[in-house]
Order: sequence, then structure tokens, then C-alpha cells
Amino acid sequence: MEKPGNHATESDENTQHCDESSEQKSPTATPEPKSESSSEPSLNQVMEAVDDFIDSLSSAADPLREIPPTVEPFPETVDSLVSKMESSGLGRDESSDSSFIEAVNRISKSVIKLRDLKLDSTPVSSWLNRASSVQHRAVSLLDEEFRHLLDRSREKKNDGKNSDQKQDSDRCVLPENEEEEESFPDFSPESISTLRKIAGAMISAGYEAECCMSYEMSRRHAFKEELTEIGFEGINVEDVQRIAWESLEGEIASWISIVRRCSTVFFPGELSLCNTVFSDQNHASIRKRLFTGLVSAVTIRFLDFSGAVVLTKRSSEKLFKFLDMYETLRDLIPAVEQSDSDLIQEIKLAQTRLGEAAVTIFGELENSIKSDNGRTPVPSGAVHPLTRYTMNYLKYACEYKDTLDQVFQHYEKASQSDQTETKPEPETRRSQREDDEEYKTSAFARQMIRVMELLDANLEIKSKLYRDPSLRFIFLMNNGRYILQKIKGSIEIRDLMGQSWTRKRSTELRQYHKSYQRETWGKVLQCMNQEGLQVNGKVSKPVLKERFKIFNAMFDEIHKTQSTWIVSDEQMQSELRVSISALVIPAYRSFFGRYKQHLDSGKQTDKYVKYQPEDIESFIDDLFDGNPTSMIRKRN
Repeated sequence: MEKPGNHATESDENTQHCDESSEQKSPTATPEPKSESSSEPSLNQVMEAVDDFIDSLSSAADPLREIPPTVEPFPETVDSLVSKMESSGLGRDESSDSSFIEAVNRISKSVIKLRDLKLDSTPVSSWLNRASSVQHRAVSLLDEEFRHLLDRSREKKNDGKNSDQKQDSDRCVLPENEEEEESFPDFSPESISTLRKIAGAMISAGYEAECCMSYEMSRRHAFKEELTEIGFEGINVEDVQRIAWESLEGEIASWISIVRRCSTVFFPGELSLCNTVFSDQNHASIRKRLFTGLVSAVTIRFLDFSGAVVLTKRSSEKLFKFLDMYETLRDLIPAVEQSDSDLIQEIKLAQTRLGEAAVTIFGELENSIKSDNGRTPVPSGAVHPLTRYTMNYLKYACEYKDTLDQVFQHYEKASQSDQTETKPEPETRRSQREDDEEYKTSAFARQMIRVMELLDANLEIKSKLYRDPSLRFIFLMNNGRYILQKIKGSIEIRDLMGQSWTRKRSTELRQYHKSYQRETWGKVLQCMNQEGLQVNGKVSKPVLKERFKIFNAMFDEIHKTQSTWIVSDEQMQSELRVSISALVIPAYRSFFGRYKQHLDSGKQTDKYVKYQPEDIESFIDDLFDGNPTSMIRKRN
């Protein structure tokens, strides 16, 4: 380590003096300062004298010509302390460590002050060279101890791992408390106190660069070992474009786990250590530079991986992994807010790219709904696969509703900004838009509404593929009910869509129900109308027989057909059957009871009166099961 600011002449004189001094007295043989009861001054007394000397340098009117006798032996005193510390090391006795570091601080202050004065006195120059040499030796020792204390935590952790690995292979050792929060980095309070004192002494002595280099190198090694232990080295950016999505999902999961661990444990731990070791109020720039240097290298690799993932081919199943990564980077920002602003901007830029990719992928959902124009109707009027896929996709997406709202809000602002630069929006139109109720809803809610409108329009088109109008309404009821149940079953979707939208869906379902009843049972009810049954005041048997025949044929066809139709929601199936029974059975029972007696008894009655009222109720219970039931077999 070179001594900062030394002139060549000073170095020569220093070398000469050191040689002479070594002949007279070996530094290691220098006796320790005697106690206060001795005739020689104690270390504390000498340091007090040095303090007075330093203060006098600032206020002295005349140039200093010689060093006071009380201060003259101070370089040798410190040299003796260095020799003692070289053999014993720091960190064993806090009191001795403090005394040594205080002595180094005073000799550094003396050297710096005398250099600034640029005195031409020979005695002063000689003392300055002796003090500079000792200072350099002392700071070199501090630097060595600084690195040793920093590395001790890593060595202790590795020793612990090796000890664990030596345990018998047939034993399964579980931690006592798996949820216990890990202490990182693992330094004792005494070590941190010593590190802080050494850092302060080195920086005050003019060795800031050496101190920072030792700190940064040690913490980089420690941090690298921590990341390797949790699998960071296994994530290969170059492979992202080549591997299959199923494999990449595993890599993304590892990436998310590692970044979150950095956000919650490693980065805060490093920041805390850095702030503690370099706690002086004048060290703010040092703290920021060291922390930024440490987290930048790792964070840039995180961002490289996310950037590579964004460039992969877009598909709907990737949305949720992209959102997980977006949230992970969003949560990383607070952990690095004490670093350089450029790094934070890089994270935000990577986050924005993930958000834009998510918007694009979600937009593909709209395109898939628009392009689903298959001409084959779903058998039996069941729920369409597109409805199931869309609603399940939306339900899962709504678990990220806050994140998606943030993403779409950012996207809308960016789009509006681009449009404004191209063609500014008139004030009146902007005011009207901001007063609009739809505009007041969240950005993601507006996106959800658009998707639901597209799905409704697509289902309306698909319903027209059914030639039977009744089946068309069953199809719309099935899909509408499925959508409504998904919305009611998800608090997130329900909150996004709002109560008025949900009520509107319920109203539409009731309307489909009424339309189905009208199309299916309206003509059946007309058969049981009393009009036209009487001729000249008497019931016309031929007309009555025809009415029963028509009713039987229509009911047979309805039962045969609609027992194969599917209403998958049990509650809606029950509601339909109950409403049909309430509509048909009272009318048939009344018609049957009033006019059966007008038919001749015996075979003729059985020929025209095929169903008892109880039979009608039983056959209605067969409807919408998806299983055709033979009426003859059922009646038997």
C-alpha cells in the first residue's frame, strides 16, 4: 500500500531514518508505555499532548520550528503498538483495539496537518517522515485486519456447512425452526464496531480507496457464495431462447425466488452492514457507491434474464409468469432505492417491458375470441369451450388485478402521451372523457369489460348456429349462467365488473328463460285453449280428439329432443323444470279434468289421452339431463 501524498524527498529521508532507527532499536523490542504511576507518561497522556499539539497547529501565529518534547516520541509509541497488534491481532480485546485505533487516528491527523503546513524546518520534516512511515505501517495492519474481520463471517459459515456435511449420511437433520429468519450478514456486534472504527481510521488517514477496495472485494465474494448456494449460477441467459417453455418456467421460478431473496434478505442486509461500517455522516457518498457497486452487478444479471424472457414468443399461458416477474422487479426497487438512480431506472425499464409484454399477451385473448368463428355448434347446447377458457383465464388473471391495473394504466398513459404528441386532445373532449363513468373505472376493469363484450358478441353469433330457437336459448342460458357463476364465485371479478353489470347479466338470463318458455311451450299451451272446442254449444269430439293428438305429438317430440339437451348447472336445471311444471301441469290438469269425460271410455280414451297429469310431471323431470329416455320404457 502506497502512502498518499508523499514526496520523493520525504520517502528518502524516511528510508534513511528507518535504517538508523532499526540499528538503534528494533520496533518489536520497544517497551510498552508505562502506567501513570511510572515516571514516563502513559499512552493517554501522550495522546492528550498530541491533541493539544494538533490544536496548536491551527492557531499558532509563528511557523513551527520543532516538535514539542511530549509529542516527539509519539511515532515510536505507535510503532510499538503496531508491533504488539501484529502479534496478537485485533478483535480480541475491545479496549486495546480502541486505544490502538485512537493512536492511529492521532498520528494520521498530525501527518495530514503538518503536510498541509508545508514547513521547511528540519526537525519537523524528520518527525513527519518518522510519523508517515509509522502511519503507513499502522494503516497497512488495519487494512489487513479489516479484510480478516470481513472474511471471518464467510469462513465461519463455510466451516458450519462442512461440519454439517460430515454428519452421518443416514441421519436427516432438520432445523429446529425452518421459518426462523436468517441473519445476514452474520457479524457479531463487536466485529461490526471494530470494522466501523477501522474504516473511520483508514478514511481519515487518506486511505479511502484501499478501505473501499477491501470492503468491496470481500463482500462481493461473500455475496457470490450466497447466490451460488441458492442456485443463481444455474440460470443461463443464453439458453432462454432455445429451451422449451416448460423448462423455462422452472428457470423463471428459480429467478423469482432468488430475486425475492435478494429483495428481502441479501440487499437489506448488505445495506445495513454498509451503513453501519461507514456510519460517519461524511461517508454518505461512500455508502452509496459501495452499495451500488455491490448490487448493480447482480441486478444487471437479473435484468438480462428478464429481458431474454420478454423476447421469447408470446402466448397466453405466459401471462402469469410475466406478471410474477413484473411484481418481483417492482418489489426489488425499494431494496435498492439507496443505490444509484441509474440502476433504479434500469429496473423500471425492465419492469415496463414485462408490463408491455403482459398487455400484448392479454390482447391476444381478445384476438382469440374474435377469431373463434367455428361453424359447428356445441352438442346439446352445452357451455362452449371458449366460454370456459375465457372465464377461467379471467378468474386467474384477476388474482393479479392490482398489478394488471398498474400495467394497463401505464400502457394507457403511454398511448395517450403518444397521441397527444401527434395531435393534442381538445380540452372539451378530455373533460367529457374524464366525466364519463367508464373512464372512472380502473384501467384493467375497462379491459375486462371489453373482453366480456367480445365474448357476449361471439356467443350470440354461435347461438344462431342452432336451427331450433329453443336450443338457441338453452345455449345462451348455459353460457350466461356459467359466466355469472364465475363472476359471483370470484370476489376480484365481481369487484371489477360492479353490481350493476352483474344485475344486468341476471336480467339477461331471465329473459333467455322466458324466451325459451315461449318458444317451447307456447304452442303446447295453445292446444289446451278452450276456444274452438264447442260447436253450437256442445263440445266437438273430433276437435277435442285432434287437440289431444296434437298435444301428445308435441310433448313426445319435446321430451325426445330436450331430454338430450344439457343444462349443466343443477340450480338452473331445477329452476327450468319447476317453471315448466308450473306452466304446463296446471293447464293440462285443468284441460284433462274438464274434457276427458267427453271422450268415449275404453280403448278410444287410451288412444287419445296418452298422459295422466302425473306422467307429465315425471317426464318434465327428464328434461336437460343429456340422456334420452324412452317414454315407453319409463311408463312401463
